[in-house]
Amino acid sequence: MKKPAKVSAKAAPKTVPVKAHRSLCPINLALEGVGDSWSMLIIRDLMLRGHNSYQGFLRSEEKIATNILADRLLKLEQNGLITKAADPGDKRKFIYALTERGADLAPLLVELALYGLKYEPRANLAKEIVLDMQKNKQIFAQRLTRNFTPKTKTKPAAKKIEEPIEETLSLF
Repeated sequence: MKKPAKVSAKAAPKTVPVKAHRSLCPINLALEGVGDSWSMLIIRDLMLRGHNSYQGFLRSEEKIATNILADRLLKLEQNGLITKAADPGDKRKFIYALTERGADLAPLLVELALYGLKYEPRANLAKEIVLDMQKNKQIFAQRLTRNFTPKTKTKPAAKKIEEPIEETLSLF
């Protein structure tokens, strides 16, 4: 019996393992990539509350367990929705940030917020923010993503949309 030829690590192309999916439905694929409600709350905290550390996520009012937080941060990173970098002030800690792919979830977060406000009478959000969201969801979502879109990527010229006044968005 002939032994298989050895392939050096340099010669073998790096391949990303193909992940099995339940189906190729775009809704299913998006949900598998984003994850669960904890993942969306982490994205919300990154996008809307300015949390970018493990401790910051733990301070959220939903009180995520440490093992679930660690698991979701890893999955969000593996799915390309967030990045993790060493904290320059303390190399033992990490700073998390949204990628462009993660920031593109802004319209979905706006829709989820409006849905929750419509069907959950206990939902709490400042009236002026709700009116701003309802007035023009697209512009509201663009304001959320403005800080996360990489500046190096050039996008085709689009119709100029009237930009609202710059403000800090700590909405939720």
